[in-house]
Amino acid sequence: MIKTFVLFLVALVTVFTGAGPARAAGDEVTLALDWIVNGTHAGYFVAQDKGYYAGNNLAVTIVRGYGSGDTIKRLASGRATFAVADMGALVGARANEDVPVKAIATVYGKAALGMLYLQESGIKGPKDLEGRTLGRSAAGATVLMLPGFLKANGIDRQKMKEVVIDATAFLPMLLSRKVDLVTEQSIHLPRFQKAAEKQGLHVEAMRFSDFGLVAYGNMLMTTDALIKDKPDLVRRFTQATVRGLAYAFENPQEAAAILQKLHREVDPEFSKEELLATRELAWSDEAKANGLGAISREKMTSTRDVVTSALSLKRVIPVEELYTVQFLPSR
Repeated sequence: MIKTFVLFLVALVTVFTGAGPARAAGDEVTLALDWIVNGTHAGYFVAQDKGYYAGNNLAVTIVRGYGSGDTIKRLASGRATFAVADMGALVGARANEDVPVKAIATVYGKAALGMLYLQESGIKGPKDLEGRTLGRSAAGATVLMLPGFLKANGIDRQKMKEVVIDATAFLPMLLSRKVDLVTEQSIHLPRFQKAAEKQGLHVEAMRFSDFGLVAYGNMLMTTDALIKDKPDLVRRFTQATVRGLAYAFENPQEAAAILQKLHREVDPEFSKEELLATRELAWSDEAKANGLGAISREKMTSTRDVVTSALSLKRVIPVEELYTVQFLPSR
């Protein structure tokens, strides 16, 4: 009888503290990523593997993305519950298509959007892009913001040759000199550099935010409806996710191993480098002052203004429509 009672107490403690194995049950949600799984996403898989989601009564399915624009559309249409996507893409989608989506936490305090290029091609700055061949994807945040970057730097797009290719072909096309540069986020630079070194080549990054487009990058997002109807769900998810990101940033080697365990196709060496680059972008001044995931009204306003001007959007969105900080963990 005593043994039975003790077992009952252990089970009760497990239920209320989240101790023991991760729960199989919970609120089922889907997190849509911005791109194929890579080191920048390690924190979400850490939250899954460490039981942070399960401990918050969440059963989370993480799915790959096909560019921020597509990810935001999936979220708005109900095919995902939460999303990781570029803030510039959200500003454009909210202004032009009135998508009912908001940012709920910052991942990149500075946008990593840009282009990677071969140093041997003679490119040194934006003005050197005219007459060059650019390999780009058909969609995605970098492609969306490309016109703004070109406009801000006085580049005639008609004087560039553009080749639409799959992202998996970016590296081989660049190294074979079939293109001079590719649309790729700066966080993937280490992967390109290490491959280029084997051929005696050098790859550099040209980040849009260093040339007139200073803005937030990837954010954690959800819909207006979920914020209104299920605020507790949004809070539990946001806090578990931020916890996962924090752990990954503090333990990059372990986080890379967890990611590789769950996705064998991801190279742990490259993913660690991508995670470290993500950590640098995540720990922005506002994050250092107010905690990981923090969103600054001033910087969000600047992001809105930069994107609105660069893309000639239909309307200037009230900044309150773009984000909320009500679900972030307290310091």
